Amino acid sequence: MVCIILHSMVHILWSSEGSTLVETQILPSGNEGKVFLEELRNLDQKEYRIGLFRLIARLENEQKVKIIPSTYPQIAIKIDTQRAPGLATNLNLLSSQIQFLEVRGYDEESVTLVTYELDGGMKKTFFETFSRYPILTHVDRTYFHPDWFHDSPMPPSMGDRARLFITHPQNPETRKTEERKTLLPACLFLSDRYWINLATPKDDHILGIDGAITNVTLNASSNSERFREDSTMGPAAATEILAIPEIWEKHLFSLMDLSRMQIADGPGFNAEFIEQKNALLLSKNPVYLDYFTMETIRKERKRLGLRDRDPLSCKLFLYARELGLGNAFESKLLVTP
Repeated sequence: MVCIILHSMVHILWSSEGSTLVETQILPSGNEGKVFLEELRNLDQKEYRIGLFRLIARLENEQKVKIIPSTYPQIAIKIDTQRAPGLATNLNLLSSQIQFLEVRGYDEESVTLVTYELDGGMKKTFFETFSRYPILTHVDRTYFHPDWFHDSPMPPSMGDRARLFITHPQNPETRKTEERKTLLPACLFLSDRYWINLATPKDDHILGIDGAITNVTLNASSNSERFREDSTMGPAAATEILAIPEIWEKHLFSLMDLSRMQIADGPGFNAEFIEQKNALLLSKNPVYLDYFTMETIRKERKRLGLRDRDPLSCKLFLYARELGLGNAFESKLLVTP
């Protein structure tokens, strides 16, 4: 089954056997408008563990679910290394998330760590620290699946076009077809696997925010640099990928670590604009999570006299609302008691 997502609110499935096109409306679930805030006294392992456990317990109580192997057999943890090593998922947070799953009965065969790319020292650190668990990156054969991709007429970036030329030097027709495709991180949602999203907060002058939504969409997919500099197609592609029912329905929760956030000068890393807030945000809905994260970054930008970025004009939230992913502007921030 080939999955092609067009710029509409329709999920289109094309049968690999050549049968007629089937259209089904995207009707995502889990639109509860709540984001939970947990303030941390410090950033050591123990405090992360306490904060994370409290947040998940609050979410489970609200959702009337329990994260256990009999209900959710396989878990993929999507970590954020897009601006590593300067800004990446905190190792104490990741360790706490793994500890939570271990307490619930998950073993090394049922938990997978996922990130698009790991280079240099970061790669060594992650593989040494979390050696018990498989770590998938885009170079692993099980990261993508050829039948799962986002299709767009946008031309590829120069880097992606060069890679396609190297891969298919004698086949221009194949290059023309492949350059339209953005392969999706199928390892997050295929089979009986569910995913947890550990994001880091980053200002983005094109998208508005580079956070929970992008961590599992543009920053996790191939041939996606073409969307990064387009203020319309970028948010459209990110929200359309998130709205794929097979992805959306396998999402357990997203968590944002505010201990290090880049409030300006994205998409690259700039240490000058790294700010700190000892707090964690968690939500069933990554759209709502990004909204309150953007509000947090907005306050820091205002404090430093930087140009305002108003979430009300952020197309990520506008398109997410149109696609039925929930109205971020009506979401609520709740402090855990």
